[in-house]
Amino acid sequence: MLFKIIVVALLGFIVLSLSTALFSMINDKGQTDRTVKALTVRIALSIGLIVLLGIGYQLGLIQPHGVH
Repeated sequence: MLFKIIVVALLGFIVLSLSTALFSMINDKGQTDRTVKALTVRIALSIGLIVLLGIGYQLGLIQPHGVH
């Protein structure tokens, strides 16, 4: 259960970072580099999530299921 909470929290942080980038892009009008930093954080979180899901699969914490 803790693993699922961590995955959902990471997804929430990814969405928060994406919305921060959108907000800074609209308000700064290209004057600062906040948008680039927010998108860099989003990419790092996404890569971390993919790695975490791979580790969870290898440890047996998550199991794939077929769609019938």
